[in-house]
Amino acid sequence: MTCVRALMAVTLTILIAVPASTQEERAVGNFAGVGVRSMAMGGAFVGVADDFTAVFWNPAGLAQIQQREIYVGLNRNGFENQSSMDGASATANVNNTHFGSLGAVFPWPVARGSFVIAAGINRVSDLDWGLESSGHLDSLHIEDRFRHEGKLTTTTLAAAVDVSPSVSLGLAVNIVSGEDESSNEFISLDTEDHFFERRFVDREEFVDDYERAFTATLGAMVRSERVDPRLRFGLAVTTGATHKISYDFLAPPDTAFSIVEFDDGRVFTAPGVEFSDRYKLSLPLSLAIGGSYRPLPQLLLAAGLHSTEWSQTEYDGSDAAQLRTNADFERQYDDIVRWHLGAEYQLPNMGVDLRVGAYADPIPFVGPRDPERADDPETNPPVVSIQDRRFLTAGAGFFLEETVRCDITMSRGNYEQVEGEGASRLREEATLTRWSLGVSYRF
Repeated sequence: MTCVRALMAVTLTILIAVPASTQEERAVGNFAGVGVRSMAMGGAFVGVADDFTAVFWNPAGLAQIQQREIYVGLNRNGFENQSSMDGASATANVNNTHFGSLGAVFPWPVARGSFVIAAGINRVSDLDWGLESSGHLDSLHIEDRFRHEGKLTTTTLAAAVDVSPSVSLGLAVNIVSGEDESSNEFISLDTEDHFFERRFVDREEFVDDYERAFTATLGAMVRSERVDPRLRFGLAVTTGATHKISYDFLAPPDTAFSIVEFDDGRVFTAPGVEFSDRYKLSLPLSLAIGGSYRPLPQLLLAAGLHSTEWSQTEYDGSDAAQLRTNADFERQYDDIVRWHLGAEYQLPNMGVDLRVGAYADPIPFVGPRDPERADDPETNPPVVSIQDRRFLTAGAGFFLEETVRCDITMSRGNYEQVEGEGASRLREEATLTRWSLGVSYRF
């Protein structure tokens, strides 16, 4: 088996080097969508912000809430990635159900105007992702599998106040934390029975722990009228988090494969190599603007823009193996602007709201994988976006009782990108589907 190990070691070194040359930072540019009603309107909520999720979109909007509110939301996410390389295709799926939001809003009695406080937790980033690719090397069939599952959540305390009959200001203080569990598998199958070994597997696993970091969101809202305004404009600025990230890495064995399966049914396994390290990641601030207009009492139209200069992200320090701090954000990441459009229509005399929306969430990572060879596009190509992430959304809201409201939303989006040329050209066509259910109790 020695010669086979030597051949496979070279093969696996090549395969591992490609994805590991730059580990895409999962905390960058993976917006989860916050709030069931807001996401049914395509996330166009900076200029609406009249429920608990205003703590995320624009805390100044809390000043509009006149009743106490308890809010809970659940999400069901599905990610499917159809990839192709050298004529072979494969499909990866990642699915999970989780908490989306949980919080409460308390208007505080004042002599005039409004003062409102709120507290809760929101899932703000989805780190789920998967990729499978396959191909051939001589008599070996090669399969590579990459998978991420994780999230970032914010725990928030916020307050808003009317500073005039038409202007409100708000502030949210956030604690951001989360985790990302990822695994990579490199599998080779002897399809022509050239060896005594039938299947070779190497595995590597990461567990990244995003320790608590603090951010703040300052919001402002201008309304044409204090009660039931026809026209609203909102602005929100959120500072970037500086995360201390601890990771544990389980590497493939130094002298053998993780798993070797023989033709006679025997299975050989070898323990991996474990080590840990820690580094810092500083994210940039983001700016959001939005507006809403009610041309008819039953109809609400909204739009918004969110801008983040991801190229200004920075690592502070480095880990010994350079597994998590070898990105050049200025070269490999683009600054992005998300746009959001949405509408809500209240069916007369039925207590039912219908909502539709759309938004775009461009992927900031543009490559190439190795920033030190950025001038060699043939062997180190950029990532070319055929279509950015774009979503269509729809949902409805209705009263279960006079004080209990239920909302449901479905959003579906996709993107397509290509990396490399010729036989090594990798094409990804990914589809993301999110179902959300929310219940609010106002009293």
